[in-house]
Amino acid sequence: MGFICAGNWKLNKGPKEANEFFEDFQAKAQGLLLSDFAIYPSAFSLYTVSQELREKGFNWGAQNIYWESSGAFTGENSVEILKEMGATQCLVGHSERRALFGETNEQTAQKMLALANQGITPVLCVGETLQERKSGQTNAVITSQLREALKGWNANNSFWLAYEPVWAIGTGEVATPQQAEEAHQVLRAELEKLLAEKSKKTPILYGGSVKPENAFELAKMPNVDGFLIGGASLKVDFFRQIYQQGTKAKQSS
Repeated sequence: MGFICAGNWKLNKGPKEANEFFEDFQAKAQGLLLSDFAIYPSAFSLYTVSQELREKGFNWGAQNIYWESSGAFTGENSVEILKEMGATQCLVGHSERRALFGETNEQTAQKMLALANQGITPVLCVGETLQERKSGQTNAVITSQLREALKGWNANNSFWLAYEPVWAIGTGEVATPQQAEEAHQVLRAELEKLLAEKSKKTPILYGGSVKPENAFELAKMPNVDGFLIGGASLKVDFFRQIYQQGTKAKQSS
């Protein structure tokens, strides 16, 4: 796998817009390694995306699932149904799920295990608030989130890890390349403690106001293996340019 470019569409793009996005993307995809890409659409667009990307090597999945596969859980998404649709991945523990919907570290761990049991790769999100960064708690917060999410985890299962400083998500603020690298180094060291040799197969993505203009410098950092992109992933040209800048940065380093 090369440089990873993953897009979190959040509460954007219905089925019609999703269809238009992938028609445009595929028209401009010459020379791109599709397995380096991932998209996480809103729930109402999942079926459209599943049909657009069937057997094309492009990773895709949901933004959230419930840890029970079925039952009286109104409004939740089933991991078994997600698997039946052909999804390869699912976001877990995004800061918006934690802050807006009260998702806990314990629930995040349950979701990680539910996904692994269905052979779906979790994309675990961790990150500190601005107050936590200012008070020097960044390392403690992100390592704690990682450890708690991996309770009961089998090291033979795969997952992606995304560092998303909460203060940089959707704000226009972005961690400096050095800040991103420092956090990724801390997470890499923690992964090695928790998973030993198996930790090497876990890519660490950076997320937080990534744009074509800042992608190259961020991607030059040794421990930045890719990006988890919000707003810029909604536009095909921006999404493609970020990937190209990231790939170029890795090739030049």
